[in-house]
Amino acid sequence: MSDLPLAEARRLLTLDEQLRAEADRMLAESGLGRIIGEAGYESVGSYAMRTMTWRDLDFERIQDPPSWQDHWVLGLQLAGTGWPWRQVCVNAYRDPRTPGEKGFYWGLRVAPPGGGETWKLDLWTARAEEFITDGRERWQAAMTEEHRLHILAIKDAVCNRPEYRRSLLSVHIYEAVLEQGIEGLDEFMEWWPRRIEEKPPPAPPKPLAGD
Repeated sequence: MSDLPLAEARRLLTLDEQLRAEADRMLAESGLGRIIGEAGYESVGSYAMRTMTWRDLDFERIQDPPSWQDHWVLGLQLAGTGWPWRQVCVNAYRDPRTPGEKGFYWGLRVAPPGGGETWKLDLWTARAEEFITDGRERWQAAMTEEHRLHILAIKDAVCNRPEYRRSLLSVHIYEAVLEQGIEGLDEFMEWWPRRIEEKPPPAPPKPLAGD
């Protein structure tokens, strides 16, 4: 098992468990979960991997061809719940900032109308072949409880840094732990600059992605 102190390991696992439970309640109470599910989206990222350290949810759906009109109908449905206080739409097929990126995107900030914690939701629609899933599938298959603790510890340590979700991405953490055998923040921060030098991340692809 991980060499993290037992109390810290319990804290990180509890944090993930509590955030996922809170996400379930938010999606149910707001009606957003029903709309997202009926539209054909599936949860991916930290919720699915059980590595949550902050209030962020990612969803993807496959459409062939993706429908711009359907995308806007969905946006109106999401807005109609009264929970989104910020809602950003991007057509990545035409976005000149990110040549090669494909898909339709909704980026939401949502919170209870009466006040409460804000959640960030990212929803992508694209063709099956336009999603990059090979690394994600390998990581899911390779994940162990020890890996999960190392990922949680690193994510918890960096998720409030200004570079997180700009140049320091969650995929770097998964890659470091699951492919490079890296353990702990110090080892990660020694490896990460070399990783960026070898393969710089793309420019922030859309509003909210780097917030």
